[in-house]
Amino acid sequence: MRVLLLAGGAGTRLWPLSSEHRPKQFLPLLSQKSLLAETYERVLPLTDEIFVATTENHADLVLSELKSLPADRVVLEPFRRNSGPALLSAALQFERDGDPVTAAIPSDQTVADAEAFRRALLQAARVADSASAVVLAVPPSRPETDYGYLEVAETAAGEGLEVVRFIEKPGREDAEACVRSGCFWNAGIFVFRPSRFLAAARRVAGTLMAQVERYRSRLRERDDEGARRAYGEMPSISIDYAVMEKAASIRAVPLRAGWSDVGTWRSVRDIRGPSDDRGNLIVSEAPVLAPGVRDTAIVVSGEGVLVLPFERENELRTAVERLLKREEEDAGRP
Repeated sequence: MRVLLLAGGAGTRLWPLSSEHRPKQFLPLLSQKSLLAETYERVLPLTDEIFVATTENHADLVLSELKSLPADRVVLEPFRRNSGPALLSAALQFERDGDPVTAAIPSDQTVADAEAFRRALLQAARVADSASAVVLAVPPSRPETDYGYLEVAETAAGEGLEVVRFIEKPGREDAEACVRSGCFWNAGIFVFRPSRFLAAARRVAGTLMAQVERYRSRLRERDDEGARRAYGEMPSISIDYAVMEKAASIRAVPLRAGWSDVGTWRSVRDIRGPSDDRGNLIVSEAPVLAPGVRDTAIVVSGEGVLVLPFERENELRTAVERLLKREEEDAGRP
């Protein structure tokens, strides 16, 4: 098995610790090691064929976090274009390398049971030759509106579950209905044979595939400027939207390993435990006093200060986007 760790995300929901210069996957949020380093060590018992997809700006960060990773295992993206272009580009490279079964794994997630995680990946690898792709599916513990869901159906023994429908981040009522009906969370972890996956992508995302192939062609010709232009012309789109939700023959394998996408400050609090007896999460090198404050994330960094009641967590992304836009506008003023 070959593993591709996806390390190109921005992690805006973990502002102000996660920034453009050092996004979430490079942060030691849960231990003394970064999420990327933890993910790397989690899959290392399976294979030493581990690659990391990231943007050019973060290549040095990857190599500093993963000192045993050969530099030629870093798959560079000229610009951030979400997981669609990055994963398809890597799949084209891997198909030329011998078409190994590949696991594409976000580098900013965690699991409580690493052995169970590896078993699920191996099971998915066994299913990969009878599917366009296999997605790891997490039994939900609550009606979470920040996760996508998978509606599944039973298939013949040994072929995993059939994915009937992808449901992207439903509202509260729909999330509750998903949990009641037996849907799974979509962990965003995909296992596939590159040739089969690319064949499905050409059927459902032909325009994007043509753009990715043009980019790979420019790389082979050592036309660096042409490659950058080709990559810049691609849309910023997730692999779920681009391919998975439209492709036929998608299978799922359950993942029962205490999975979390570590996507919010609440999830960090739940994994690390609260900082005090009032349910707060405090992340700061300086002392913080917050008398009377409960169930709140208080995060202090060089990028700014966050005081966020957990019940208002869904407002953070929009607030950060407004702040960044305002900073860009201020920087552009004479």
